[in-house]
Amino acid sequence: MNEVCAKRAIILECIIFLLLTSCAPLKPLSPNGAAKSTTTSYTTATSQPQTSAKNQPSSSSSPAKSQNSTQTITGIAEWDIVLVPWLDTPYLYGGTTKNGTDCSGFVSGVFAEKENLYIPRTTKEEFKQGTAVEKSKLTIGDLVFFGERGVVSHVGLYVGDGKMIHASTNRGVTVTPLSDSYWVPRYMGARRYF
Repeated sequence: MNEVCAKRAIILECIIFLLLTSCAPLKPLSPNGAAKSTTTSYTTATSQPQTSAKNQPSSSSSPAKSQNSTQTITGIAEWDIVLVPWLDTPYLYGGTTKNGTDCSGFVSGVFAEKENLYIPRTTKEEFKQGTAVEKSKLTIGDLVFFGERGVVSHVGLYVGDGKMIHASTNRGVTVTPLSDSYWVPRYMGARRYF
């Protein structure tokens, strides 16, 4: 009986480990747990930086979602029409919709919506597929992966200008520079799917 219980416990631990490493947060976005604003959004009308939605007064609807028609992320309409509505979507482990998503659910949802391309649902599997791309040759739409000790645990979508859009555990879907001091040492590579 004890042997059966021990085997069940090992199986349960393996399942929990796999779930946690599929898109598990490494740590809070900033080392001290404080949310630092690194998001810059632009309008097509002026192409000037706006105040991040995080710094604007709250209202009944998210400021970023109410300004979707004027915001751009990549400057390419085909991408922005898909990406902008995802901004400020709350982080939800295992989530795949604009009501709540995790990092791998976000990128797989974007690819399904924009390219009608169904990529794997977990970060680990997303990293295994696609074509490897050098960091210096990233193009809009490439997936960028992060982790620690050789374990991939986070994914974002490259949006140009040295930035990625991703589902942050403490800020939801947001745009962050790849040069952010938290992400630089955790960069593990990139993959291209089309």
